[in-house]
Amino acid sequence: PGVKRDFPEIANALGVAHVVEGSVQRAFDRVRVRVQLTNVKTGTRVWRKRYDSALDDVFAIQSEIAKAVTEQLRAKLSAAEKAAINERPTDKHLAYDRYIRAGMLLDSTALDARSAELRYEAVRLLELAVAQDSKFLLAYCRLGFVHQGLYFNGYDHTPQRLARATEAVETALRLGPDRGESHLAAGLLY
Repeated sequence: PGVKRDFPEIANALGVAHVVEGSVQRAFDRVRVRVQLTNVKTGTRVWRKRYDSALDDVFAIQSEIAKAVTEQLRAKLSAAEKAAINERPTDKHLAYDRYIRAGMLLDSTALDARSAELRYEAVRLLELAVAQDSKFLLAYCRLGFVHQGLYFNGYDHTPQRLARATEAVETALRLGPDRGESHLAAGLLY
């Protein structure tokens, strides 16, 4: 909210025709999600919707949004893509909350003088997330990303840090050998 976006510039820079924007508000065990699909070349809103539900339904809301956007764009999805839309990243809400919080810290590191401190806190949160759910693929991908960032950006250029990055990425590849997120994490590391 309050951020001006130059949609034609975004379209050119990213080579896209549409963008999904939204906001999430959480209050206790409830969540409100506002989402809209915009034609970036014209700045025209194609679709928008507000979702209010229990926090336990957050993954169902994500799937519903993905299906609605796909329908609006008249996109054809493979069976694997349809399955991915319906897949929950984790059944552990606390693990997911830690994953999201780590992501928020990482999003702020580019502009923050406390970049190293925030990265180490993100590692702590992600390690708690994977300790709670040892099959949380996205958390392992992000954990590998943070470890390799600490290593390659010189914050902790030790063999141990690189080994932790490798271990997280290898776990992601084992959990999701056919998932793009796993291969992206591996590509960034290698």
